[in-house]
Amino acid sequence: MLVAFATLVATLLGWVGWLTLPVAAQDQPARTSPPYDPTQVTVPTTLPFAAAGRASYLENCAPCHGETGLADGPTAADLPGPATAFADAAALWERSPAQLFHTTKFGRLEKLMPPWANQLTDDEIWNTVAYAWSLHTDADRHGAGAQLYAESCAACHGVTGAGDGPEATGEVNDFSDLAYTTFVSQAAWLEGWQTAHPDIGADWAQTQKEDVLEYIRTFSYIPPWASPYRPGAGVITGTVTFGPDAPQQLEGGNVFLDAYLGFDQIASFTATVGADNTFRFADLAVDPNITYLATALADGISYTSGMVSLTPEQPTATTNVTIYAVTDSPDAIRINRAHWILESQPGALVAVQIYLVGNDGERTFVGRTVEGVDVPVTVGFPVPADAVELSFENGALGDRFRRVGDIVYDTMPVVPGENSQQIIMQYAIPHDGSALDLKQEFAYPVDSLSLLIANYPNLRVDAPALTFDSIQTIQGAEYQVWGQTGFGPGVVEVKLQGLLEQGAVDPRAATSSSAGQLATIDPPMEAWATWVMIALVGAIMVGVVGVALQRGTLIPVTTRQELHTLRNTLLTQIAQLDDQHALGQISDADWLRRRADLKAQLMDVVRRLEGAAHTGHT
Repeated sequence: MLVAFATLVATLLGWVGWLTLPVAAQDQPARTSPPYDPTQVTVPTTLPFAAAGRASYLENCAPCHGETGLADGPTAADLPGPATAFADAAALWERSPAQLFHTTKFGRLEKLMPPWANQLTDDEIWNTVAYAWSLHTDADRHGAGAQLYAESCAACHGVTGAGDGPEATGEVNDFSDLAYTTFVSQAAWLEGWQTAHPDIGADWAQTQKEDVLEYIRTFSYIPPWASPYRPGAGVITGTVTFGPDAPQQLEGGNVFLDAYLGFDQIASFTATVGADNTFRFADLAVDPNITYLATALADGISYTSGMVSLTPEQPTATTNVTIYAVTDSPDAIRINRAHWILESQPGALVAVQIYLVGNDGERTFVGRTVEGVDVPVTVGFPVPADAVELSFENGALGDRFRRVGDIVYDTMPVVPGENSQQIIMQYAIPHDGSALDLKQEFAYPVDSLSLLIANYPNLRVDAPALTFDSIQTIQGAEYQVWGQTGFGPGVVEVKLQGLLEQGAVDPRAATSSSAGQLATIDPPMEAWATWVMIALVGAIMVGVVGVALQRGTLIPVTTRQELHTLRNTLLTQIAQLDDQHALGQISDADWLRRRADLKAQLMDVVRRLEGAAHTGHT
């Protein structure tokens, strides 16, 4: 299930901006962003959720502002002035959330900060701002402020800050009113507090006053250490069914229901299964952004339902969890989707492989014994003998994953169904010279394979078993896209020439002085992995890249819904490209070439949408 991918998406998704940040600011034509205008600030309709904005912050903000808000990102030194240090409370003391939203949405071009309005929705911007805001405080200070608030403020302002405390008289500020709090800074709050109630907190230290104000601020946003889950009128009912020869008892006799906001688990519930094998969960949130997943355990194996969502219009839903018998035969195992991503770095080829493994049978594959491993193993994947820095998402080598010779084995059972298990592994292959011959063996049938190779001048690729699809700009970087469907078991060979040798300069970072293009820089390497590559992995898993891989011979896009999704993605890519050109990050020639390619794809999608409308396809 993709839920288990939360850690990678939440912590590593992004950093694409590192690839194209200008460093020769003095050569940049003067550009300015509009001044702060509160009428251009959209008041959020729901509480901004900091945890939901973390991935966006890491992708779009951290390259300058730093991962922890210390203004120490890898490109901060190349800015014409210091980036805001969100970890410094003083830096935000006189800034309201509305001002941060306005800056994020419309940018500060004079300081090389692009406007994010074309890439992020207003809600996404608010979540990003909420995460940036949270970097200068923490749960401990929040707790200290909560105690002081309860002792000195709640009697009038209320437990939830709504101004409805038992001792409230007259008009009391509602700290939960987003139309009010959005436009007020911490400094303004302190000034108002000391004017209206000079006796309250008169003997407090400045840090205590700040703690109280930070606690009050959490009435209008959800900090990353708090759960955004709010119970409601939702109800999910379901049935546990048992396949032939399946175990008839659930561990503890329970079914578990987990609630997710994006990839963040925000709540968990337990229900006892009745004698008729049914279960019921009540008082659930009916937020359409929340997804529910029911799980039952039998003989140590987790079995899950499909994803369920509730809305105010449809507050009830039914689902099903099926328990299966087990087998030690791998005959029903297949790879539903495989993504192979290659990135050349000086002296090494970095590879990320993503496998979505399915089980066509009616029994859970629990594995078999192999020499050298003390537990049964399930699916296995060969890795190059000279691979280094082998690492995994959702497990570790020696624990969930075991390596015997040149094969890496998973020890997790594979339950029946498509995409029932995911494996993400990364490694680097050091090389001498500029050529490398890769051979990847697939021990199972493969429904779809996509190969994405980071593109740059002089790179030559020969993959006889694959079909070249296109050159795509994905997450701000250019990739050759190759693919094949319906093959295997077998071996796929990829021959690469023109790789970057040890000590070579990446041509993608070269300055195009003749075109007036500003110099660009690459992100630093960490254990061989480029951050843009990790961003691409995250994007693939959450579906951002999916539509880019659904072209041509790979996975045909046929339904109107898919075409609408692809159209919107292409429009977003064109907007992002225009932003890069406006900031001087790409030359006129590159901009025109890439824009023409995207527009051609867009026109094709529009024509297909019109055709689908005439034929009545849905």
